[in-house]
Amino acid sequence: MRTAIKRIIWFCLGLLLLTGLFTIQPVWSMENRSGEQVVISANEVINEDLYVSGDTITIDGTVKGDLIAAGRQITINGTVEQDLIAAGQAVIINGKVNDDVRIAGQVLQLGSKAQITDDLVAAGYSLETKAGSNVGGDLSFGGAQALLAGNVKQNILAAMSSLELRGQVDGNVKLRVGGEKGEPKPLVLPFLPPPPISAPQLRSGITIADSAQIGGELRYESTTDPIISPSAKVERQIRESIQEAWEKPSPTAMALHFLQRWLTLLIVGWVLLWAVPNWTQSMANTVKSRPLPSLGWGVVTWLGVVVAISAIAIVTIFLSMLLGVTITGLVPLALGIGFLANSAIFIGFLLYIGYIPQVVVSFLGGKLLLQKMQPNWTEGKMPPLVVGLVIFILLSAIPVLGLLVNLVTILLGLGALWLWGRTILKPTSDRPLATV
Repeated sequence: MRTAIKRIIWFCLGLLLLTGLFTIQPVWSMENRSGEQVVISANEVINEDLYVSGDTITIDGTVKGDLIAAGRQITINGTVEQDLIAAGQAVIINGKVNDDVRIAGQVLQLGSKAQITDDLVAAGYSLETKAGSNVGGDLSFGGAQALLAGNVKQNILAAMSSLELRGQVDGNVKLRVGGEKGEPKPLVLPFLPPPPISAPQLRSGITIADSAQIGGELRYESTTDPIISPSAKVERQIRESIQEAWEKPSPTAMALHFLQRWLTLLIVGWVLLWAVPNWTQSMANTVKSRPLPSLGWGVVTWLGVVVAISAIAIVTIFLSMLLGVTITGLVPLALGIGFLANSAIFIGFLLYIGYIPQVVVSFLGGKLLLQKMQPNWTEGKMPPLVVGLVIFILLSAIPVLGLLVNLVTILLGLGALWLWGRTILKPTSDRPLATV
């Protein structure tokens, strides 16, 4: 077992190294800029990708490759011939981007001369596209509010509390808007300094202004009735009820959902019992013999994963900033390793809590039940799993109790994994037998 663990560790380290090599390769064809104020003048041309960080970033010139920027205020007045990826307290685009744009920040703004050839993906508190701006592809936004006065050549997909549409959309508009009715409120976010540019003040809910034009259908989910001007041009409106769609699914849909869940866990359980039967039974034995420690260590493990992800993100950002003013060529490598490590932890955590604890606890529960009712059935591995999963799915279907059952199951599975890991590190003679 220790040899296998060592092989896995060396494999992960090798994967990290290969990722770093592939990540650092573009450094040979890119340029780095950093400082308190970074300005690319109007007559300057960057012939490769540009990575830039600073307090105030202004791009008046031309970037032939991708532009990746991070700072307090980022302003694009020039031309970016490939992708733009930017994050800051304020991101302002007044120029032209010939490919996709991905931006995140407190206040995001497309000026009246902004031209985006392909898609715009944005996340933040406020997004404003001024009249005259143009998005050649889809516009996707997640945040608090959006004032869209510019043109969108394809579709809009957004979720927020406030939306006002004044511009033209050639495709469909799909919205999910929540919030209470009320007067416009100023942008106030606790613990953050005021943004360097002002944000519009919008009413909660959906507002379709006189000048708005939607070439396709307007499909929305909203907790309040939208305000749609009679002068607005909307081909078709479809309102979807949030309560009906999300809170009150039909009995048939619920039965199908739980049947699919049962089949999924049954397949995962069969794979575990076939591929790693000793490990699966060892986990079940840990839950059986040490339920309270498993529950407690499950809480600790959950918190540990959150702390680990946060710590890696903070260290990655700090290290990248430090390298940005010392060894700029290593910035992509640091970002790549940090992103890969956090992605591996996050995805692995979600996959584990989504399947493994349910299988382990169901297998244990089915085994204990059959030992009292049908002892002969416990000789096989699948009957306890099948019976246990049926009970687990039925309990999960009960309102409130189902949430509690799922939570306790996940915590037991996480704690059992922690205790199993500690057991593996002990000498062989000190390990308990893995029997249920």
